[in-house]
Amino acid sequence: MTADTFDNTVINAGETIGATAGKVVATAKRTATAIGEQKERTTAAAAQVRSETRRVVKSAKKVAASAKKSIKRVAKKLKRR
Repeated sequence: MTADTFDNTVINAGETIGATAGKVVATAKRTATAIGEQKERTTAAAAQVRSETRRVVKSAKKVAASAKKSIKRVAKKLKRR
């Protein structure tokens, strides 16, 4: 094997390894970006669910209070009779 052939082989191997490493890094970046986007979507969905839950609980408390007043009103009317 001549020095030129050996040098070419080393250069080709280096280029191949460099290209493969570049592809691995690019894939890792894409994966990290996708995971980050998914995390953001999940966080937003969780916040929306929390907000909706608070609204529903508040509404349920309001309905319960209204029902309680209604029952008291009916009880007073029945006592009058």
